Amino acid sequence: MQMSSSNDAQVYAKQLLLRRHGYPLWVPEPYGNTVTYRTKGVRIGDVGYVTPEGAFETLFNVRAAPEDPINERGVPEGFQQIAVAPEDLVHLPHFHQPGSVVTSASAKGRSCQMDLSTAGIPGTPLGAHMGAQFTWNSSEGAILHLPDGASRLASPPSLFRASAMKNWYKFANLTLHRAVPNGSLYLITGCDKTRPWMVGSFSSNSSDAHASMKLSAAGMASGGLSYSYTWETSSPAVYRTGPPPSIDSPGAIESNASSIDRDSAIFEFDAPSGQNQCIFLRRYRIMLRTTRLSHLLGSGSKVDVASISESHSKDVIATSPKVPYSNYASSYHQGSLSMSSTSSSSSSSSDTVSPRLFDNEAIMDFDVTLDIIPNLPQPYHPSNSINKYLLQKNPHIDVSIAHDNDWCCVLREEDTQFPDEAEFISRFFEKHQSHFGRVVCSCDDGSAIALSAPYRS
Repeated sequence: MQMSSSNDAQVYAKQLLLRRHGYPLWVPEPYGNTVTYRTKGVRIGDVGYVTPEGAFETLFNVRAAPEDPINERGVPEGFQQIAVAPEDLVHLPHFHQPGSVVTSASAKGRSCQMDLSTAGIPGTPLGAHMGAQFTWNSSEGAILHLPDGASRLASPPSLFRASAMKNWYKFANLTLHRAVPNGSLYLITGCDKTRPWMVGSFSSNSSDAHASMKLSAAGMASGGLSYSYTWETSSPAVYRTGPPPSIDSPGAIESNASSIDRDSAIFEFDAPSGQNQCIFLRRYRIMLRTTRLSHLLGSGSKVDVASISESHSKDVIATSPKVPYSNYASSYHQGSLSMSSTSSSSSSSSDTVSPRLFDNEAIMDFDVTLDIIPNLPQPYHPSNSINKYLLQKNPHIDVSIAHDNDWCCVLREEDTQFPDEAEFISRFFEKHQSHFGRVVCSCDDGSAIALSAPYRS
C-alpha cells in the first residue's frame, strides 16, 4: 500500500459524492486529541471542517454546553446551545449491510468464485468465503468496503438552521488559528459510522486508464472473516484500512471516566455499538458574504480576496486554492494571522451588493493578511456553488447555508461525474424553482440566512 496524499482524499470524495450518501471521508477515524472525543468521533451537532487529508476536525459542538468536555477549546462569541431530544435522533443500525461495497459510478464488479451465486457488484454485500473484483475504465475511481456494514445517524436539519453562525469563522480563524476558508465550515446533522473499513482510490492523467481492485475474504478460526485487498493498475493507486489500533490505554480511559460519562449523557446515540469510524457526513455548509466576514475579522481595513467569478466552472465546483481573506504561500510553513489597519478613503456600492462575490475590487474597507498559511487544495464540495448563487441573488443576506440533501436530490442515476456549474445550478433551480434563493431564516443573533431549500423535518 502506497502512502496516501491529499490528492487521494480529493479523488475519493469527488468520486463517491455521486453515490449520494453525503460527504465521504478518506480518514474515517476520530480526528481529535482527547480521549473523550475519540470514544465517539464525529457527533451530530459538530461544527468543523474537512482537512486536506480527508479527516473531519471538530472545533465545537452546538448540542453541548460551553463547559462540556467536547467544547474544552471554547465556543464562539454569542454561542447558544441547541437541545436535541432523543426522539429527534434516528439510528438505522444496518443501513449498509455487512460486506457492502460502495464504488464510483464507473466501476463494474463481478464475483471471483463461481461456486457462489452472489455477484460482487457495487452496493451489494460480499458473502462469506468469496472474493470480488472491481474494474474501472476511467481516469479516476474510488471504492469503500464495509466488512461489518455501517449504521446511519440522522436528525432533522431544521433543528440547526437558526443557529447563531456569524461568529463561527472568527472563532475558527482568530481564536483557534485554523485558517479555515470561507465556505468550508460545516454543521453536522447526520453521519454513517462503522468499525472496520477499507477506502481506496486511483487517479491517472490518461483518458483510457484501466484499474482493478481485488477483494478477498477468508474464514478465520474465530469464526470471523479476514479480508485482503490488491490494486492492479499502472496508475497511482492507494488504499487505507481501519480502524487503526487505539492510542488510548485502559489507564487513560479510566482516568477520563468522569469526562466520558458526562459526554455520553449528551451523545448517548452518536457511537452506536462502539462505532466511532465515520465514513460519510451529512451537513450544512456555511458561507458568509465577504463584507460580513471582513467586519467579523476586524474593522477599518481591506480584505484581500480572490475572484471566483472568472474561474472555469469545473474549478469552481471542484477546488480553488484561492479563497477569501487568505494569501497563500507556495509551500507549507507554520505561520500566524496578522492584521493591518490600512484604511480606505472610498467604498463601493458592492460592499452591500457584490455582483462578483469574491471580487478584490468589491470590498474596500478591510485588510487581513495571513502571514504564511499552507498552500493546500480545498476539499471538493458542490454546496459552494449553491451558497455562492444564494448570496449573489440575495444581497441583503449575510449567511448562506446549503445542506447535502440539496445537491443530492438533483443528481441523476446516469451521472458518472458532477455536472459543470451551469448545469448544476440549472438543475437545482428547476428542482426548487418555487423558493430557490427566497427562503430566509432569522437567526437568534440577529443575522439573516439564505436557505437553499426549506426543510419540513
